[in-house]
Amino acid sequence: MQSDILQKEEMVIKDMNEKKARIICLILTAVILIFAYIEEIYIQPGYLIKCIIKVSTFGGVMILYSALAKKKFLDIINLKKPEKIGILIGGIVLFFVGIGILFFIFKNQIEWSGIRQSLVEKEGLTKQNCFFAFAYIIIFNSFLEEAFFRGFLANIFSKKWVGYIISALLFSAYHIGIIGGWFNIPIFLICVIGLALVALFLQWLSVKYKTIVANWLVHASANVAINVIGTLLIFNVLK
Repeated sequence: MQSDILQKEEMVIKDMNEKKARIICLILTAVILIFAYIEEIYIQPGYLIKCIIKVSTFGGVMILYSALAKKKFLDIINLKKPEKIGILIGGIVLFFVGIGILFFIFKNQIEWSGIRQSLVEKEGLTKQNCFFAFAYIIIFNSFLEEAFFRGFLANIFSKKWVGYIISALLFSAYHIGIIGGWFNIPIFLICVIGLALVALFLQWLSVKYKTIVANWLVHASANVAINVIGTLLIFNVLK
């Protein structure tokens, strides 16, 4: 009887710790995303500084939640080896090819010189450093975003579907500051809606495979295609 009471007390304390951690980290997440928009539009630091800030803030919130909720970090972000990767391989190919198809569909409706100017002046990308920056985007940045949005943020809500939707909307909103000046309004709206839908698909992969490795690989494949286009812009292949 006494052991049952102790177990119930431990469960109550655990729930209280998780609730406290959830509230604190959600507030911090909102602050981080607002700052990220201000940083992108107004402050515009160099690319290296921006990467350091992103790693520190995203990683810091996840580590803080791990400490407050008394959970293992790898369990929070759900980092495991995926199994039965048939659908996963299809997703990787689909995203890479899909980006290419969308590029050819909309290439005549996009002002490439404006995007090139943004990459060179705002992001500080050059022919010398672009390959290093794109390698970071493909490998590490894609992992960081999947760990944060699909591993951490989507799963701290008591109702999973609420977490999935909020995570998808915030993922899309996070990229508004990045792509805001790249496209005209119709293309921009398509991108925002598309990002939210892509986020939901990536979340589905994470749930299906029970690991963020699956959606990380798909995200990375999309970044490969996008960065190929970015390289063509930096080297003035796209006019």
